[in-house]
Amino acid sequence: MFQVNRRISGLQGDPSSPIEPVGLPIDEKILPQYLKDLGYQTHLVGKWHLGFCRKEFTPTKRGFDTHFGYYNGWVRYNDSVTTGGNFIGFDARRNLQPAAEEVSGKYLTEVYTDEAVNIIKNHDRRQPLFLDFSHVAVHAIKTYPHLQVADEEENDRKFSYISDKIRRLYAGVLDSLDQSVGKVIAALDENKLLENSIIIFMSDNGGPTIDPLYKFLNSASNWPLRGLKSSFFDGGVRGAAAIWSPLLKYRHVVSNELFHISDWLPTLIAAAGGKIDESLDLDGVDQWSYLTGQQPKSGRHEVLVNIDHERGLYGIISKKWKLIHCNATYNISFADHYYGIPARNDSEISYNMDVVLQSAASAVLTKYSSRVKNSGQLFDQIRQKANIEGSCKERINAGLAPPVEQCKDYLLFNLERDPCEFQNIKARAPSIVKYMKRRLDYFESQCIPIQTFPNDPNANPDRFGGYWTWWLDFSENPNGVAVISSGLTILVAMVLYKVR
Repeated sequence: MFQVNRRISGLQGDPSSPIEPVGLPIDEKILPQYLKDLGYQTHLVGKWHLGFCRKEFTPTKRGFDTHFGYYNGWVRYNDSVTTGGNFIGFDARRNLQPAAEEVSGKYLTEVYTDEAVNIIKNHDRRQPLFLDFSHVAVHAIKTYPHLQVADEEENDRKFSYISDKIRRLYAGVLDSLDQSVGKVIAALDENKLLENSIIIFMSDNGGPTIDPLYKFLNSASNWPLRGLKSSFFDGGVRGAAAIWSPLLKYRHVVSNELFHISDWLPTLIAAAGGKIDESLDLDGVDQWSYLTGQQPKSGRHEVLVNIDHERGLYGIISKKWKLIHCNATYNISFADHYYGIPARNDSEISYNMDVVLQSAASAVLTKYSSRVKNSGQLFDQIRQKANIEGSCKERINAGLAPPVEQCKDYLLFNLERDPCEFQNIKARAPSIVKYMKRRLDYFESQCIPIQTFPNDPNANPDRFGGYWTWWLDFSENPNGVAVISSGLTILVAMVLYKVR
């Protein structure tokens, strides 16, 4: 979505810290800027995480008309405070102004939801709208119990059947996110924007079931996939996403086609009626023709997972094949293991379809469906199509855990037959391995090493009234600002409304 016109340019690696002088290059044109050129009103609610060490890196300088949210990777849910190094401070902004008083003592998921709803209610329907809603939920905070709900006693009552405390909190945080989605969809409908909108709901990485290193665990389950956030296994990199729009020809479809996060920029530009200059050589593929049924297959056949020279981590997907290289000495190698099914370790609780059918989102969206009478059956069919448990069931039932040894060499998997990455078939397919190594070599030939810059103590919020801010603009001798970014994390919900 926020895409640069270069492949691997030092952006890979760990997410940026609040005290790193980093930012998305200002000469890169990103999605809100393209959409503004097409006449769109553009709004960002929530997370940015593309740099703030200088004011020119912040959202309202990068194509957004408004921003209400935070600049860094995470904040506490009840006061929008975050930490960096040994420093702590508020990370809350309304456009460029400090906004801690708007969020302190409130539950951030609800505050952001109210903001998104107000944007929709006050929008002039004669102008197209782009709303990027990037929630803090369900990201963990650094201190135990790592998640915060609006009312813990009420949450304990509502989810009393979940014995594990963090899992119970996770359920509450996710429930508040569900309510948020319903309110946003209802607001679009009430203000007659939904009939010509595109809604995208997605996450950009797997959950951190455990995290003994950075302490950002939220007990999320990637079952039955192998790996956690930060892993190159599919549990870390296979994201969940859904798209809804009256503009889609085929609905109620589960797709197993390849779709990379960089594809959203050209896809949404095409949906908005724009055109990307082909000379820019963007990594993203325009998938709008596929989504609207004009093409039977995705235009993408290959995904570069990542290249990390420093840690010896490599990964690439080509059609059904996936080649990865891990590193047993890497301090986050725990993320490459298989963590089973913590979500189902409690009593047998059946999936409650009535809760789905009675949700705010369902109440609105079923008005746009011709299959309302069979919606329960339809939802169940969609769940079954999206379920990959069957492909792994025999191994799981037999108690055959995936190999726990970390790969000092390459591993090859057939994702169609083995989506849980149990069986390394490298020895059986040497020609496939050779081809995919060549593709990795090609990408590696274009990339530069990961760009790292020393932490800057001048970022200390105590110097700026307790707020994280663009400290290099106040420094007489800035230490040379970097131009890299880690990208958005955890959840992005986007609404694109077109004027008829």
